[in-house]
Amino acid sequence: MSNKDENKAISSLDKKLEKETAENKRANQIYANDPELHGKTRLQARAQEIGMALLSVVVGSLATVSIMLPNGLTFGGITGIARIIQYYTNWNYSLVYYALALIVAVIVWVFLGFKEVRKILLMSLTFPAAMFVLEVNNVVIVKSDDLFLVSVFCGVVMGVANGLTFKAGFSSGGTDSIAKVIKYRWLPHLGINDITFVINALIVLFSAAVFGIQIALYAVIIIFVSMRVSEAVMFGLSNKVVELDIIPGDADALADFIMNELGRGVSSIEVTGEYTGDKRKQLKILCSPRESFLIKRHLAKEDPNSFVSVISIKSVWGRGRGFSDIRSMD
Repeated sequence: MSNKDENKAISSLDKKLEKETAENKRANQIYANDPELHGKTRLQARAQEIGMALLSVVVGSLATVSIMLPNGLTFGGITGIARIIQYYTNWNYSLVYYALALIVAVIVWVFLGFKEVRKILLMSLTFPAAMFVLEVNNVVIVKSDDLFLVSVFCGVVMGVANGLTFKAGFSSGGTDSIAKVIKYRWLPHLGINDITFVINALIVLFSAAVFGIQIALYAVIIIFVSMRVSEAVMFGLSNKVVELDIIPGDADALADFIMNELGRGVSSIEVTGEYTGDKRKQLKILCSPRESFLIKRHLAKEDPNSFVSVISIKSVWGRGRGFSDIRSMD
């Protein structure tokens, strides 16, 4: 490639990145000024959440009725309790689950109020209904003697369903809701995750007595895989947010670029180099990986002696693009 062609390619890349920077700034401003709806109307945002929740209902129903049940497997939570009851009574699984879900909803209503019930009502009504349709029509996705692979597959599908549920801002209305009641009414010093773990552990242990230790161990595999997949669905397979700690030559110029060109916030502290004794300003920025590249490119051109460390962040609660609105967290 000739120097002329190379310069033309660089110029084209510069224009593309400048356009992307401007679009990025507009998007960041929307997320910063409207952390709850992100520029959508309340109706649009609610419709998106409900649509995601209903998708999780379909996926979770397939995991339970079309993968778990045909292979004689079980799970934790009220899914596992319903499985045990079905084993002894031979009742329709989805109807048993329906009864348990309604019992949980009533308990939550009595102890925590209607505001908490609203979070689980959609799932409590639609999830058993979807399972009933699949169960009556005997829909089976996979049935195999290799229960290890089936357990992993079941865990993946359940994890997708759980991740979509929480991402949409709803709750499944299972043992996590019971754990919340126990925490707020009797054991406030314990975490909800700790209480949920104990409840699920007891259900799995009881399942071992009913179905045998092998099925209980497969249940542990399903629970473990579903937890990991659920986290991936909620937070993404790759980090959406990175933290940049930068010691630039011209801190004011860099802060101006980040705030006015990218639309991101910046914080700063004064640091001292112990070897030289020089005092300099260190900037901290939370941004997307793509924005970190734009900052790196700016520094490479304007301030190549800067020192930058990049830290992967799992999640950020606050106002900003790629951040989670702290008000939506329990």
